[in-house]
Amino acid sequence: MPVSGPEDLRARIDALVRVNIDDLMAYFQRRLLNNAEAAEAVGELLFLTWKLRRRVPGDPTEGRMWLFATANNILRGTRRSLSRRSAAVERLVQDARTWAPPEWDDTALDVQLALRSLSHSDAELVRLTYWDGFSSDEAAAILGINASTARSRLSRARDRLRVALDAAHSDTVGGRR
Repeated sequence: MPVSGPEDLRARIDALVRVNIDDLMAYFQRRLLNNAEAAEAVGELLFLTWKLRRRVPGDPTEGRMWLFATANNILRGTRRSLSRRSAAVERLVQDARTWAPPEWDDTALDVQLALRSLSHSDAELVRLTYWDGFSSDEAAAILGINASTARSRLSRARDRLRVALDAAHSDTVGGRR
């Protein structure tokens, strides 16, 4: 089947994929842990097929074989990646068993509760600067916001935290706790 131009090539690849997509999804579903991983692998296969479209054989049978050979290569890569990730996670789990848990006194618990009164992004900004030791400029970069915006948000968040902590302290002193 000679290809005369880009539109013919596109139509041929589209037809090949359309005829084989269900079988390719089933191929990955039977070999991977869940449908999300299978769908991701199919997406990678479709991307690679389009990227290498000029290498896909024109004969439908050979084209199907090419798709499945490529799917097998993707599967091997996925398994290697999962294996490396699993080994790294296992090492991390082993290491985590030796870590001491953070100590939470009443003040730390009050701070944690006060942080809940802030928006998620403001609370994360406070955590990054005070718990994780980043400067406000560094925290801004991590959160993808302007440094001056981070400084003003941090100032307002500290004011709101001060009010929340004062209220928590007065509840404790007043015997409500």
